[in-house]
Amino acid sequence: MLELLQAITGIFVVVYEGQHALKFTLGRAVGIVGPGVHFKWPIVQRFAVFDTRHTTLDLEPQTIQLRDDLVFEVDVKVLYQIVDLMKAVIEIDDLVAGLQNRIAMAVQRVMQAQTRLSIYDANAIAGQIGAELADVERDWGVRFLRIGFSNLSPSPATLEITQLDLLARERLDLYRRLVGEGLVPEHAVALVTGAVISTQPRAPVPSLAAKQREEERLTARLVAWAKEVEPEAPSPTGDVSRTGADPAAGADGESQSGA
Repeated sequence: MLELLQAITGIFVVVYEGQHALKFTLGRAVGIVGPGVHFKWPIVQRFAVFDTRHTTLDLEPQTIQLRDDLVFEVDVKVLYQIVDLMKAVIEIDDLVAGLQNRIAMAVQRVMQAQTRLSIYDANAIAGQIGAELADVERDWGVRFLRIGFSNLSPSPATLEITQLDLLARERLDLYRRLVGEGLVPEHAVALVTGAVISTQPRAPVPSLAAKQREEERLTARLVAWAKEVEPEAPSPTGDVSRTGADPAAGADGESQSGA
């Protein structure tokens, strides 16, 4: 009924709860009025009514490259409220479009400075975006109540890269644990990667002292073998004595027989 009377008479305006109206006199903004019935002079005055309740702004999804070249898909939602209608209406041409552009630029600046390690700290990133928008709150007459993400996920290619990186880290940790428990590195690699290798024990590598002992043992055996196969030489002293005795004996015999 009030709206019908307002349209017919044109001498008052109704502002409901959650709304505020900007009052214009002869084309100039002269004040802000809250909920209620406000009378006006036809033609001379007019009221522009705006919703000042909490409003959710849903930005278009963005694809942003991080500092370490990974690509993420980001969908941001912002809850804001108009706190200064004079600035929000008079100084800004299109508040909603302007907020969308400024928030999108702030999100890009913050996200491009992130890495694969910091990207999942959504609360810290939201705080950084809010800090980037501090000048908007001060100059545009709005207050950002909450900044959140409805989607913060890697692109398909980035997802594959992150999964491979995670798998490599897990295998490296497992390899170090197996080697630390005394497993041969080749066997640890086989267990981690699923490869098939021969498990026959390898011959131990002899030390320098063992090599020297083996050489000495072989030398001693060669010397012993050489002594065994070498023929015994005849004794010259024994032969001369026997030869010398025979002639003497013969001479004595002959002399004896001649006698």
